[in-house]
Amino acid sequence: VYYPDEEVLMYTDLVNSKKTQVPFEFYDLPGCAIPKMTPSRKRRQRKNLGARLQGLELKPAPYIMKIKEDFACKPMCQINIKPKKVRWMKKLVERQYRIHMTFDGLPVLMRSKELNYAVRGFPIGFKAPPSYTGLPYDEFYLYNHLKFTITYKEEPEAGGVHITGFDVHPVSIQHEIQTAGLAPASEVSTCNAEGAD
Repeated sequence: VYYPDEEVLMYTDLVNSKKTQVPFEFYDLPGCAIPKMTPSRKRRQRKNLGARLQGLELKPAPYIMKIKEDFACKPMCQINIKPKKVRWMKKLVERQYRIHMTFDGLPVLMRSKELNYAVRGFPIGFKAPPSYTGLPYDEFYLYNHLKFTITYKEEPEAGGVHITGFDVHPVSIQHEIQTAGLAPASEVSTCNAEGAD
């Protein structure tokens, strides 16, 4: 049971693909740094027996949530990806690698109510063919904006909530960043653009 305003961490799992047998760790990908593990975060860290048996160490994701608190679009960090890493990321997109995370022991799901499906994890990005972009070549996009939806059930006797679902909706947005050194408190006008919510 979690209580209102309690901080809860997501944990990273492997980044893998059904097209190839080579998995990667989440922090092998270019992105935000791993959050600091404070004593209170370590106390609340849940052990995952399956990960332990596989020899994996679950690391906290850079996204931190608070129970029963809605967060609007919030910049996490700004990185520049070097050309060699961009080529590697294109290969990962082509090989359909997916990022996997857990929240309170539940896997992240990418869900579509319209198409009636739910799949575990979310893709790193997508390849848009010329028929989509109008360009004479394929264009690659990385998902740089994630909208998480956490569902829960109220536990009135305990005064808290029980987590029942963990969904993600990834989007690729070309953000308009006004200043260098983006921080979580920075205002980004494109953060609430159409498709971002």
